[in-house]
Amino acid sequence: MESTNSLLLAEFYTATGYLDRLLFAFTELEKIHLTPRGKNQIQKLCQESAVYFSKYFSELKFESDDYVFETSKFKNHVKFFHNFIEALIKLPFGSEKSEKNIIEYINLLYRNSFEIHNFLIDSTNLEVQLPRTGLTEEEIIPSIKSNENEVSIPLFYLDEKNVRELAHVESVMKSPIAFLDIKREEKYDHYIHRGHFFIAQKNYEEAKNQFFKARNYKESAEVLTLIGWTYSLLDDMKEAKSYCMKAIQKDTQYGPAYNDFGNYILNEGQVRESLRWFELAKRAHNYQNREYPYINAGRAYVLLKQYEDGLKEFSLALTLAPHHEELHETVAKLKNNLDNEARPPHQQM
Repeated sequence: MESTNSLLLAEFYTATGYLDRLLFAFTELEKIHLTPRGKNQIQKLCQESAVYFSKYFSELKFESDDYVFETSKFKNHVKFFHNFIEALIKLPFGSEKSEKNIIEYINLLYRNSFEIHNFLIDSTNLEVQLPRTGLTEEEIIPSIKSNENEVSIPLFYLDEKNVRELAHVESVMKSPIAFLDIKREEKYDHYIHRGHFFIAQKNYEEAKNQFFKARNYKESAEVLTLIGWTYSLLDDMKEAKSYCMKAIQKDTQYGPAYNDFGNYILNEGQVRESLRWFELAKRAHNYQNREYPYINAGRAYVLLKQYEDGLKEFSLALTLAPHHEELHETVAKLKNNLDNEARPPHQQM
């Protein structure tokens, strides 16, 4: 059950993260949830969730009729549903029935995300990152539109069979080679975590040592980039940039290496050149925190006094990290400054 719980929790976080990014773009950036179609979509999400809870958790007395559209309340409803399911997955006991119910909820989130994402494409120019696929399958729904260049968003769904098969493989695997690989990964992860611990303690030399130990178990683009990061914190920018280049050579699709290199040369004053590296970081497939190159590109544009371009980059970063408080403040400040510049002198604050 522990293996299955871990798999379900990972897929649940992927689905909720995707929905959260969409809802932020839907409600905060464009506010199209206030349109008739937007209200219907929000109401559908809340009602389907309420029906689900009424079906499987009737003792909680959820009534679907209570979930009509209200801007001030629907986010709390969604958050409550998510918190309840997350707590359920983390319980140390379970059954095939509860696993099936959780998978049904994850698929409910994906169905609504599919509809909201297509609505965003129809109504705005915003780009929202798709979820990173793990056990999920993708179904391409034929478009009824005549525009052949229209972006096609797949419908993601979690197959119960995939979860059970992988959980079974994890529980019975006895291959010595696979066992050694697992142990090697465990050691690698251990030293990576230790390195981050020493970074938090500002003991950069020891952090570097821990990352080098991790490299002994697996030379990945991740660990090479982290080694470069510690060199930058030790003010050795030559080595920092050198390890970024090693990481890129190791994995050309590892985004943080491009972003960090761009950040280093930005801090050295190569502002326009840094933008090229941030663009490469955005295009890389392997990047968990995809907001970083947008944030750094925004910084670069602000240094160039191209404030509208900077605002665009920071706003795009918010679609990827909607809970980033500092970004909210930066966007609000830039918008206010641009609004003041647009007003006649006698109306400026």
